[in-house]
Amino acid sequence: MTARTSDTKIVSVPWDDVPSIVGNDFLGSWFSASTERNTAFDEVTYVLDNAHELDGGNFPEGLMEGFYVLALLDHLVNEVVHVDDPGWSGWNYGLDRVRFVSPLTVNDRFRVRGTVREVTPRNGGYLVFLECDYEVEGRERPAMVAEWRVLWTLETGGSEE
Repeated sequence: MTARTSDTKIVSVPWDDVPSIVGNDFLGSWFSASTERNTAFDEVTYVLDNAHELDGGNFPEGLMEGFYVLALLDHLVNEVVHVDDPGWSGWNYGLDRVRFVSPLTVNDRFRVRGTVREVTPRNGGYLVFLECDYEVEGRERPAMVAEWRVLWTLETGGSEE
């Protein structure tokens, strides 16, 4: 079932209805990353310890590193595309055709939007193919576009192939 609540479009179904979500669009709430978490990401991924440090003066203030931008997909999509079953979980299965279209900073408000393109049965679970992008408030071009595959499983079924 697809539901629209104020400024979002949510795709949520019971486990047995997962194949029916193909073709559904989704739209998340507006989101802003915090400066503290942006800095923490740089620390935790050792970006600040790179042997060849880049001159930060060449980048917009508060620029979010590309891997951080991608890592937010799990949180942002999970808010609007999910299974109505407490035993459900999703495993990142892979990203394809990722492109950073315009810089994203902690000062930007953005939201995920996309379409469920394909659902394929896989070992008692489903491999879900999502086309995603980050719409940035006040900007024509998205910050990022990506094709994302997620393996959805239940506690009682599905396993990594």
